[in-house]
Amino acid sequence: MPKVVIDARSVVEKKSGIGNYTEALVRHIVPLAEDVEFTLLRHPAAQKPILEHPRVLELAFEGETKSPHTVFRMTRHLDFSSFDLYHSPADLVPLRLPCPYVVTLHDLMWVERPELASAFLPVRLANGAWYRANFAHAVRGARGIIAISEATKAAIGRVYPRHVHKVSVVHHGMDHARYKRQSAGPRSLLDKWLAPAERFSLIVGQGSPYKNHVGMVRAFVEASRHDREHKLILVRRFSRIDQEMNRLLARPDVRRQVLVVPFVSDAELLALYAHAQMLLFVSHYEGFGLPALEAMSMGTPVLASTAEAVQEITGDGALHVDSRDHAAIVQGIRRLATDPALRDALRSRGMRRTQQFSWQKCAELTLAAYRRALRGPAPG
Repeated sequence: MPKVVIDARSVVEKKSGIGNYTEALVRHIVPLAEDVEFTLLRHPAAQKPILEHPRVLELAFEGETKSPHTVFRMTRHLDFSSFDLYHSPADLVPLRLPCPYVVTLHDLMWVERPELASAFLPVRLANGAWYRANFAHAVRGARGIIAISEATKAAIGRVYPRHVHKVSVVHHGMDHARYKRQSAGPRSLLDKWLAPAERFSLIVGQGSPYKNHVGMVRAFVEASRHDREHKLILVRRFSRIDQEMNRLLARPDVRRQVLVVPFVSDAELLALYAHAQMLLFVSHYEGFGLPALEAMSMGTPVLASTAEAVQEITGDGALHVDSRDHAAIVQGIRRLATDPALRDALRSRGMRRTQQFSWQKCAELTLAAYRRALRGPAPG
């Protein structure tokens, strides 16, 4: 049996988008690949096995998936010589890896648009250098590259044209059993933030400039200036140093309408999606756009940007506006807030659109990428 090792250290209690992707991939690919033995690298903080299965072994290794632990220490502390293939689901691979590998690239923002990755210049310079070096290393030696969208494949073609032949586009999937309105808990789960009858809209995403939180909050406050009872919940994970955002959130009119929540449970997130009037997802840049897909699956209308990956994923299931056009965002919010027929149309088209995405399909295409990599060389 081929032996494949997957770095699943991002699967912890407070999962990121990469953690959700990795966990879903593992749970679907292991039953599918009956002739493969898997080893999962798990974070020591993980409280339970990622997947209990006779063909799965789990090994603990410290550090975050995109940290120096991965690049510099992993091959010094773990023996990879017995493995036939290593899969990094999170962009970076260890130095001096003795076995072939496949790497999933989510986006190349740190290379193409570092100003959108961080508002803090020292971080932008340091992380930009880190990711430029490690992306180049990962791409150069990979047997196969998994891009999560055609937009990411296009970025790889622009930055690393000699290696685009290695790329397979594998979209993320959608957990349709979980992300449906019937699965959401009662509106009372939100009582800690909102009065029972209060209308609200929603933003979900990490606190980096590419998410355009400043632009969306400003537009929301302007769009609802005659409807101050309409609130905005901003679920803003991993808030970075962002003076512009801090000044905006300190304004009295913004404080009256916008509530910032750094973390929500899975049940609370489902309730937020299900009961929100709309999701604002007007990002400047994305590799995929999973929150938009999740909201659409729940039947929540989405105001999305015209960013390449966002349009690719949401298709006709969202209302699109230019993320750089303040007036267009304001108008989009007002249209969705005042036009129930439009909301109904987007609700129907959005749920239909999400049926094109499944974790089973993601696992099948990923397994095909593994088999190609196992068959022979691709570096060049």
